[in-house]
Amino acid sequence: MSYLDRRQVFLALAALTAAPGAPAAAPLQTDPKGARLVGQAYLAQHPGRFDAGRLAADLMPHGWTPRMAARLKIRVARDFRENRLFVHRGWRLSDTEGRLFALAALTPV
Repeated sequence: MSYLDRRQVFLALAALTAAPGAPAAAPLQTDPKGARLVGQAYLAQHPGRFDAGRLAADLMPHGWTPRMAARLKIRVARDFRENRLFVHRGWRLSDTEGRLFALAALTPV
C-alpha cells in the first residue's frame, strides 16, 4: 500500500463530484472542514471498524490515479444499486463515499 496524503483523498472525493447524480462531495467544494465532519459522522456510525491504513488499502491501494477515480465511481454506483448507504443530515451517500470522507477525516493535514 502506498501512503496517501490529504491531497490524494480530496482528489478522489472531487472526482466523485463529477459523477452524474452523485452530489456527495458537495461539502468538499465549499469547505474542506465539511469533508472532515462528514467523515467523522461516518466513523461515529461505525465505531472502531476503520483506521486510515485499512481505508486507504481498501479504497485506493496504489494511491490516486485517474483509473482509480473510474473504479471508485463504479463502486459508488454499485453501492447505490445494492442499497449500501450512509445517511447524514438528509444526504444519501454511498458507503464508498462515506469511507472516502472517513479517510479524509483520518488523514493528517
